[in-house]
Amino acid sequence: MTEKESRDPRMPPDDAFPGPEAVRKIFDLSGKVAIVTGAASGLGRQIALGMASFGADVAAADINLAGAEATAQAVEEIGKKARAIQVDVADWSQVQEMVRRVVDEYGRLDICFNVPGINIRKPALELSPEEYGQVLDLNLKGVFHCSKAAGEVMVGQKRGKIINMASIFGLCGGPLQTAYASSKGGLIQLTKVLALEWATDNVQVNALAPGYHMTFGPIARQYLETPEGQAMMEAILGKIPQGRVAHASEIIGPAVFLASDASNYVTGAVIVPDGGWTAP
Repeated sequence: MTEKESRDPRMPPDDAFPGPEAVRKIFDLSGKVAIVTGAASGLGRQIALGMASFGADVAAADINLAGAEATAQAVEEIGKKARAIQVDVADWSQVQEMVRRVVDEYGRLDICFNVPGINIRKPALELSPEEYGQVLDLNLKGVFHCSKAAGEVMVGQKRGKIINMASIFGLCGGPLQTAYASSKGGLIQLTKVLALEWATDNVQVNALAPGYHMTFGPIARQYLETPEGQAMMEAILGKIPQGRVAHASEIIGPAVFLASDASNYVTGAVIVPDGGWTAP
């Protein structure tokens, strides 16, 4: 029996450095296909453009079709193929159709980035059961729908990356975050369960749990211009050890890592780009 034949297949053959070119290449997304849900605006749009910048073709999906189309056009301007898809991720049949369309067109699905999320900020005693359910339907059930539909493809092809957008409030509590924190905490546990179930199928499932970042939508920006909004932002900045919110590029970096071959041995993890918010 040769040394090669006797080697335990569960062990790497050696620990030799693969070389700088091979190391750089593990971040390359060229030839890969990504679905980014919630891609019409904010962090979803930034991540879609980040995926394209590293070489991926992108299906920009959102309930806001006009916004998804604008993101798809921006992806094409980078030089990658893009398609805009209107989808309500809380609707299982729509999610199935989204994934089917992408696989039919591109012949594969390598990355599924689940970004959509809403928040209804109210004290728990003022939050209605309907409002609580509305947040969980999108933030948690919607992620389950997308992960399940993408997982069915990825498990079959024995490769894939699913990245779920959690939040610092999935790891710690906060006033007025009853529904949002519940949904993001559940999303983190969903991520870990799927990572365990699909690990032997070479499908990595991870989560990003960012803190506050500069992708505020128009409603949030308008609020931040009010005295109440400015006071809230000062309070937020006082809780961030780095003393500032994140730039979008500081979230895109971890996103690309989790979407690329650089994270092939990372699954069930939660990466927390939060400026130190959760460190104390």
